[in-house]
Amino acid sequence: MPLSKQDAIESIHSMHVLIERIFNGKHTEQDLPLLIEYFSDHFEMVGAAGKRFSLADVKGLFSNNQGKMPDLQIEIYDEQILMQSEQSIVLTYTEKHTKESGILVRRSCALIEEIQGKMQWSYLQETFLP
Repeated sequence: MPLSKQDAIESIHSMHVLIERIFNGKHTEQDLPLLIEYFSDHFEMVGAAGKRFSLADVKGLFSNNQGKMPDLQIEIYDEQILMQSEQSIVLTYTEKHTKESGILVRRSCALIEEIQGKMQWSYLQETFLP
């Protein structure tokens, strides 16, 4: 059965709810492990500034920044499916980070795959928007 477009889009939102809670310190003990479960073992990311991150880097990023952005609010919108096959979906979305210090907006492209019956993120590339 092919991956569900709606499930893939929902994963963007549920993942970013966890990210917001972790960064603003309103998370529970289970939120960080739940977030990490979204990523495949071979996950790779290219951040908006062009830096490459492995899964280990991403784990460290979330672990080391728990509660460091107490005023962070994340908004996700303009989700679009670019490609879908039986075991993968490529999609884009816009992500807006609002903090007291300002607003950052980025466009992201993600590859989500079905791996051992589980929907997991394998690749993410972010680009800052003006």
